[in-house]
Amino acid sequence: MSNPLQLEVERLLALGRTPEALAAGEAMASDWARQGQPLRALALCRVLLQLEPAHTRTPQLLADLYARPDAPAKGAPPAAAATLPRVPLFSQLGREPFMALLGALELRTFKAGQNLITEGEPGRSMFALADGQVDVVRLLEGGERRTLASMGEGEFFGEIALVSESPRLASVVATRHTVALELIRTRLERIALRYPAVGETVRTFYRERLLANVLRSNPVFTTLPPEQRQALARCFELRLVDAGTVIIEQGQKGDGLYLLLQGQCTPVLRHPDGKQSAFSSLREGDVFGEISLLLGQPASATVRAETPCHLLRLGRDAFEQNLASQPRVRAALMRLGTERLLHISKLLSGRAALEGDLRV
Repeated sequence: MSNPLQLEVERLLALGRTPEALAAGEAMASDWARQGQPLRALALCRVLLQLEPAHTRTPQLLADLYARPDAPAKGAPPAAAATLPRVPLFSQLGREPFMALLGALELRTFKAGQNLITEGEPGRSMFALADGQVDVVRLLEGGERRTLASMGEGEFFGEIALVSESPRLASVVATRHTVALELIRTRLERIALRYPAVGETVRTFYRERLLANVLRSNPVFTTLPPEQRQALARCFELRLVDAGTVIIEQGQKGDGLYLLLQGQCTPVLRHPDGKQSAFSSLREGDVFGEISLLLGQPASATVRAETPCHLLRLGRDAFEQNLASQPRVRAALMRLGTERLLHISKLLSGRAALEGDLRV
């Protein structure tokens, strides 16, 4: 069944560049923007810009309502706009960068069953759903396809592609007619050259979204209240490393706690006789580096990137400030570290490795 946004988009495009089409679209976009439906308004604004590239009233209105509050335009709407929902990424920008980013968006429509993103393909863009619904689907070992989540209006996804050409980790499939806004990395890079703050805003957006997912799902951090997880997210530093990079060196003092966002790492134990034993691979969401931080000891194993990896690092000082005083988090890290030390002890003594997925 058609929805209001789909119908309005189709009607305006069918009318073409006429005063009636522009006036109707402008009024509808204004209504949606003021009612707290910014992505629908942004999508309709893109249609207006297709019909009339020089159109400025709707982009200016959206910027006045949804751009960063500390950078209002002269004569902008009153502070009531502060009660409107914030738009991820966009509402962190001042008025001019906001309008530049809006101009870089591409309006896309998808039929039910059509892929917005295909697993394994190089990522080139991020999407925001203005209307419709999609499923996130991943291909498991053995060929099974599993639906991981469903998303609807207002959701953002694919942000990894804004900072990396890494292959897509899952497919995103429309389950009904869907209208989406696509932000392509190369267009974003051109805007960032003109407005350097855009690049930093995107990196912060990317880091916080990925970290929020990890902190929400990783058992080490689930005991933290949401506001503390948000505060902790600001302390992590994003690192992109190439395959073959040594992240932690056995015998050296650990410099922080690491979260693996994307990619695969292998911990390797070097025996006194020079032989090496590899542990189970570390994958998305895994934590490492906790033994050195908690016990003040040199790193118990070397951790090397097997593929290009996206990591988040919490430095020693930030760890002490944010986590060392959290009894439940500290206990979870101690359990994890004790498991790993026990496994190392058995390897060094020549005994068989423990069953299961025990990691260093």
